[in-house]
Amino acid sequence: MIFQIPFADLRGALSVVNATLITIALAVLTFIFGLIIGKIVERFAYKALSEVELNKIIREYTGLKINADSFISSVLAYIIYFIAFIAALDQLGVAGYIVYMLSVLLTIVIAVSFFLAVRDFIPNLIAGTLLYRKEGLKEGAHVEIAGIKGEIENVDLFQVKIRTKSGDIIYIPNATVVKSSIRIKKRAPKSPEKPN
Repeated sequence: MIFQIPFADLRGALSVVNATLITIALAVLTFIFGLIIGKIVERFAYKALSEVELNKIIREYTGLKINADSFISSVLAYIIYFIAFIAALDQLGVAGYIVYMLSVLLTIVIAVSFFLAVRDFIPNLIAGTLLYRKEGLKEGAHVEIAGIKGEIENVDLFQVKIRTKSGDIIYIPNATVVKSSIRIKKRAPKSPEKPN
């Protein structure tokens, strides 16, 4: 009788360990299966897109020389890898927590990317509205801005387009224009013609 209690506890512990090992093994097999499927889909997509000559089509229509078939097939493979990873985590019972953490991380990355993208946009927009009010900064005016001399070809909300004497076209962001000194060269007034 004394030995029956420890054996019962041992049987219960072994059944828990067996269940845990089976769960881990299923999760690993799910992930490996996902990796295999992802690799097969990647190769199939690459061959299909190469036969369609996607790179050639993109080059003809856009002039861009990119390796689109490789990129698209890799993206498809990584999507399948991600799905397999989530399925394996779900098998372990931690998918909800991991998906929540990944969504928070993705939200942070998107927010930081957005703020970095508009970091230059907003100051140039505000400076552009200020420049529209400035006298003399019109098309055809001869100016010197930030050490660049030339004739203004265009002023918009984001930049000033200047053509130099040598024919070069230079774009200066409006935020730079507002921060630098601006010298507007006035043209000499035309003298009235003398009657003969």
